[in-house]
Amino acid sequence: MTSADLVVIGGGIAGLTTALAAADRGLRVIVIDVPRPGAASRAAAGLLAPSIEGLPSAAREHAVAARDFYPGYLERLRDLGGWDVPLDRRGILELAEDDRVLQELVARSPAATRLSASELAALEPALRQNAGAVLHPRDGAVDTIALMSALNSAVEAAANVSRVVDTVVSIELSQTPRVVCASSVRHSAPWIVLAAGSWTDAISGLPRRLPVRPVMGQLLSLGTNELHHVAYAPAGGYLVPRGNALIVGATSENTGLACDISAAGREWLLDVVRRAAPALVAAPVLSHWAGLRPVSPDGMPILGPDPACPSLVYAAGFSRNGILFAPWAAERIAAGLVAERTWKSIDSFGVNRFDGY
Repeated sequence: MTSADLVVIGGGIAGLTTALAAADRGLRVIVIDVPRPGAASRAAAGLLAPSIEGLPSAAREHAVAARDFYPGYLERLRDLGGWDVPLDRRGILELAEDDRVLQELVARSPAATRLSASELAALEPALRQNAGAVLHPRDGAVDTIALMSALNSAVEAAANVSRVVDTVVSIELSQTPRVVCASSVRHSAPWIVLAAGSWTDAISGLPRRLPVRPVMGQLLSLGTNELHHVAYAPAGGYLVPRGNALIVGATSENTGLACDISAAGREWLLDVVRRAAPALVAAPVLSHWAGLRPVSPDGMPILGPDPACPSLVYAAGFSRNGILFAPWAAERIAAGLVAERTWKSIDSFGVNRFDGY
């Protein structure tokens, strides 16, 4: 049996950012994970879009804080090991197919900048057939491939973080909490952070069943660099410039843990492009993939200690906004591990909001 100050279950963005934040506070950390097809973090388009996601008012302030946390966080990664992660904060365009929808967008988003059809065409010629848009000036996207590579490298370089490639099968929440792996090896620590994404339900021994379910999203990458702003399409979906490619996402499919791309999914995604930017639909498809979002009933993350077993801390159920929330949440979770009075900052995301669910 191995021991540490903290065991983190999961090697996605939630697990790795939490491990690094805890290690930065002097804790010895073990991260346990095994590569899985469909892991959400690398599959994601990287949207940082609190202005658009339809978040409840209680969560929107935190989502904006999470978005604004990113520049400093990426600067720290750069200072730590020279890892450069592209961050796009040019704003997100929310497109309108007709004048009525444009007026609705303007009324719903008073802080956004209204763009007429001609102004939108001047800014983004590929979107010229739309009736206009609103620009959410501080939203954007992060390159998730570069981000996950940087986080993995930072964890590998951290002297007080150990990585274990294994599958966690159960948790023993006794006086000394333990994590039991498929290899039969046990890892003990005063704190356990559960950040297992869509595979949370496969772990036995939890004090409650978390209401987290996998929802598959298919995405495409097109070989074009003609779009320069992230754009939300009127009929659903989004377009995200990334280097010389354009990420198109994403479907929302209840497939359990199955994560298979389909011709129907590809056609749905191409239709997003066809309706929003028809000139780009002829661009070559570079890749087509899918990921599994761990979705909670209200679409908000589950953060903080379990009321019945405070040694178990959740970083789960991030839904559509895992990339947005995870680094911000990790700092607050790590702060709570060394000074429990700070849990108050994430109280509104506590698991107890689903009591009786």
